[in-house]
Amino acid sequence: MQFIVNSDPSLQTPAHGQFLRRTSVEDYFVDAWAGENISKQETHGDLEITISENGVFGLIELPYKEGEVEEITSGLYRQVFSYLENHPNHYLLRVWHYVPNILKPVSNSPDANIYQQFNRGRHSAFVEYYSQQLHSIAVPVASAVGYTSDKIRLEFLAVENQPVFLENKDQVAARHYSKKYGECPPLFSRGAIYKNLNQTVLISAGTASVVGENSLHTNLYDQVNQTIHNLRVLGSQFNLKKYGVQYGFALEDIVLLRTYYKNEEDAAFLRQYLKKVVSPSCKLSFMKADVCRDELLVEMEAVFVKKGEFEEIGKPKYFLEDGKIRTESFELHIAEHCNLRCRDCCNISPFNPQKFMRVSEVDEICKFIKNNLRPDVFKIAGGEPTLHPELDEIIRVVKSHGVTEQVRVVSNGLLIHKMSEAFWQQIDQLTISNYVSAPVKPKTLELIKNKARQYGIVVNIKKVDQFNEIFIDEPFTDKSQVQVIYDDCWMRHRCHIIRNGYFYKCTRAAYMDEYLGMLKKDQKLSSGTYSQLDGIPIDTPNFKEKVLAFLNDNKPLNSCRYCLGVSGGLRENVQLSKKEVSSQFA
Repeated sequence: MQFIVNSDPSLQTPAHGQFLRRTSVEDYFVDAWAGENISKQETHGDLEITISENGVFGLIELPYKEGEVEEITSGLYRQVFSYLENHPNHYLLRVWHYVPNILKPVSNSPDANIYQQFNRGRHSAFVEYYSQQLHSIAVPVASAVGYTSDKIRLEFLAVENQPVFLENKDQVAARHYSKKYGECPPLFSRGAIYKNLNQTVLISAGTASVVGENSLHTNLYDQVNQTIHNLRVLGSQFNLKKYGVQYGFALEDIVLLRTYYKNEEDAAFLRQYLKKVVSPSCKLSFMKADVCRDELLVEMEAVFVKKGEFEEIGKPKYFLEDGKIRTESFELHIAEHCNLRCRDCCNISPFNPQKFMRVSEVDEICKFIKNNLRPDVFKIAGGEPTLHPELDEIIRVVKSHGVTEQVRVVSNGLLIHKMSEAFWQQIDQLTISNYVSAPVKPKTLELIKNKARQYGIVVNIKKVDQFNEIFIDEPFTDKSQVQVIYDDCWMRHRCHIIRNGYFYKCTRAAYMDEYLGMLKKDQKLSSGTYSQLDGIPIDTPNFKEKVLAFLNDNKPLNSCRYCLGVSGGLRENVQLSKKEVSSQFA
């Protein structure tokens, strides 16, 4: 699937196939999805249908009439359901609704506004079609916004592979909303995962600044960040595990982000700010529209593609761009120890001795990165990076080399209140893991939010109450099991690192020799140690050629035999005592 937006020069010439879905509002092009091998286009009553290998896309519009929104909406859905009855192998995956005067109040009705009348019409159509089964079936992913038109419009996508429909663990399922938001609840799922040819795709519903069922915040900045946070949570491995999904999606996996905004004066901020949030390759689409609650200023919908799969059909995950290897991220562990002792720490920080990376070493690595790699984000991490006495200088050095547009600091937040003004002035992004076993003080969290507003920093405060089990004491012997874990592991794409003169696709491989040493296991294989054989020396001849093949290789690492990837069970986040740390590998 190829995605095209209003700023894309390839608008008239999709790379493959034809337009499966193309949205224009008031003669203004918003975005389009180009499908592979369009087989035919047909009409079914008022429905315009396009059929491809990717699925069936339908468009239907009916004249808008004041006082008849419920009946018109039911009529739209009756035609959709009638079509799907003749295609029983298709699942209704995603629906887009465009409703004139969506927030207009109505009188002499149990519904407060046009949107609630629309929900009543949708609800009645679903009850009519599904009858007693409605309470047990998954409803499609959907959005509904207001626009200027004399027609109510519905677009839908139906696919042959059964989706996994999702809810957000921090939000009430829309179908279970209280009557505070209308007599009939809006029928939609928050998201769905489905197989699009050789892509695993997560598609989200219209997402806004809602927690539980209530709207939060009154200003644009906070609403945008809450909306972004809701998208993070929807795709997170902690949310997906309850659906039997063993991987996760990050904002960096978004390939199309459509943003609806209420006020024209907010457009410039949104266009600038959202570029910092997603990958440079993500298509950003914007549409001025009324969101379905009067207090909400913005709504977003996203399409994610699973780590390691082709963002564009036939294109490898890793490739050269201007002579450099394009990667999603690169990280440096400038302090390998930590001021916490979390059980199941990914980088075994509780067991690492105090070690700070020298500024001169950071400088040399940045020179190397600038010549060989092009990461979307450069992460300064650890251990705990705020322990480093020269953190400000390290950030300055990284920024001075121009290796990336986005520099992110990843921290537990406990020392953030001690950071200098230079720290806040230099960083672009800040990720705080707010552990329930050692939470950041509310006063510090407020400081973080205020500094982020002041300097336009993209901040992600993650409440962490569970960790994945990571390392195992005895190696896997079943190669097929290791392959499944490796295939679902996003760390091999999101955690590239240079350590001890080696480039690694995964931080766990970088630390495997130390881990095996603590287990008193043999670290050596036939021609080197685990960490040596699972990395590439940065002084190796033809480095870029070898790393390109290495990153695109689907063969598990030697270290994977001792690692659960992101498929491990979830355990409560707890702090180990000093005694537990000292006796863990005794």
